[in-house]
Amino acid sequence: MKNLQNKLKRAGYSLEADGVFGANTENAVKAFQRKYNLTVDGIAGPNTLNKLDAVLKQPTKPSQPVAPKPGSSNGSAVVPYPGYVIKRGSTDSANVSRIQRALNVPADGNFGPQTESAVKAYQKRKGLAIDGIVGQATWYTLF
Repeated sequence: MKNLQNKLKRAGYSLEADGVFGANTENAVKAFQRKYNLTVDGIAGPNTLNKLDAVLKQPTKPSQPVAPKPGSSNGSAVVPYPGYVIKRGSTDSANVSRIQRALNVPADGNFGPQTESAVKAYQKRKGLAIDGIVGQATWYTLF
């Protein structure tokens, strides 16, 4: 189970590799399945696992993504992902404030309960793993 969770984390999904297939793991599997047009059932079966392995073998995105041309999308963030998760208690004021502004909450640079709640609501709307943590998957949909 931890192997699956670690692979999902490497693919950009925010969850804890605790060895338990709980709600966060199921949500991450569903979000992955949705993103790659697989049957969204929350089950890490052969099709999901094969696709996950294939995705992890692909070269990583450049650290400075190119902004898409107006009216198009190239699947990269306009603001580069910082390379680490941002969650409750984070005080990286520049990135936390950026997240807060994107979610329309007071931008004080401190990731507190109001920001966490806004992140969870956003993740739910976008079909992401609902954990209140801004990892790569949440970042790329936000920016």
